[in-house]
Amino acid sequence: MEHFRKSPPGLLLHVFRAQAVEKPRRTKANRLKEALEEEEEKEEKEPKGVVYLGHIPNGFFEPQMRKYFSQFGQVTRMRLARSRKTGGSKGYAFIEFKEESVAKIVASTMNKYLLFDKSLVCEFLPKEKCHKKLFAGWRRIPKDTRKERREKEVIQDNDRPMVEVNGMSVPQLTEQQASRQLRQKRKLKEKLASLEVDFDLDEVLGGTADDEAEEDAKEEKEPAAKKRPKKKPRKQAAA
Repeated sequence: MEHFRKSPPGLLLHVFRAQAVEKPRRTKANRLKEALEEEEEKEEKEPKGVVYLGHIPNGFFEPQMRKYFSQFGQVTRMRLARSRKTGGSKGYAFIEFKEESVAKIVASTMNKYLLFDKSLVCEFLPKEKCHKKLFAGWRRIPKDTRKERREKEVIQDNDRPMVEVNGMSVPQLTEQQASRQLRQKRKLKEKLASLEVDFDLDEVLGGTADDEAEEDAKEEKEPAAKKRPKKKPRKQAAA
């Protein structure tokens, strides 16, 4: 305050006028002008381009792909299709470039390009063909969970309760094992019936007709989508 009191009044007026010149008034016309300038800048910017890459050889993963395709232009995003269970490559990927013109050049240059004894398939994807969730989770790489799943299955198999069968202590059968045994026994019965052999399998293998009825009821409740369709026999060519 002492500085402003000692300074002449003309100097303070000059400073305030300079500040007013530096910051123009936010009038409606100025706001409209700024909005139009921002729209022009957005239109001048080239949109991003996406490329589909297929027939990718094994060993050509994200780091190698990014390093290789960066020679054409800036790569903004990349998603290599991988298996959720094993984490292995499925052989195709989607690459996004900062400029659409670069993506078109890559598609025309790399299509049918021979890489590690494989002919690449490279196509430019227009914006209307790109799904909005095409690059969802592109930074996350699935891990190989086969070892963990095997260990979990072994622990579950070893932790089964013990039951006594014919004076022997054996692990209790799982539902999957029990249903498999019933299916095998049913097939064996049908085969014996087709050969007209009268033999009681229940006395030898154990089990009752009620167990088979329960298994039939379970199969009827299962949706048709889960049941595997039977393979049609191939038609032999006429001689």
